Amino acid sequence: MRFQNTKPRCLPFLTIALLSFSAGAAWADEASPYDEFAARCLDQGPHYDRTVTLARDREWGALSEDMTLGILPLNEPTAFQGWVMRVDGDKPFEALVVAKAIVGEKPVESCTMAFAGIDAAQFERALISTRKATASGQQNGELRVRKFFTVERDGGFKEAVTLDLPRYPNGADEVVASVVAEEQIEN
Repeated sequence: MRFQNTKPRCLPFLTIALLSFSAGAAWADEASPYDEFAARCLDQGPHYDRTVTLARDREWGALSEDMTLGILPLNEPTAFQGWVMRVDGDKPFEALVVAKAIVGEKPVESCTMAFAGIDAAQFERALISTRKATASGQQNGELRVRKFFTVERDGGFKEAVTLDLPRYPNGADEVVASVVAEEQIEN
């Protein structure tokens, strides 16, 4: 079963992200984009309520609704929110989007991060090597490729991961990474 939307809705994000992008040396000293995605979305799975609370507490800047919907992996979300994580002059663009939905009568949550100016091939290699991600499909477009993976998290929880990558990466790429999993109720 695929949770991801098959429409290439991330293109408006890419246009805006390219306009916002300006790379610099300061980014090299910080966590890699993959590490950011792993920490925010993969390590404990997507958690809508926890992320919304964290965003409110840290006063993250809201991402516009059209951009949020443009990178959302779920077709009919019951709730969604997005934030701009970086647009500073010397750092690449980074956004975070979380959502809830019902898929086949099961509540699911998603966590998506969008990046501009990163190495897409390196991001994909990191996912495969650190999470033992298993490829489960691919959709090829003229300019973009959407790759589907399955990842098993501690405790046996399975998650669907999608990478939206440029067809011809050049090391300064736009990447949209999403994880969708069954909603986990926190005690």
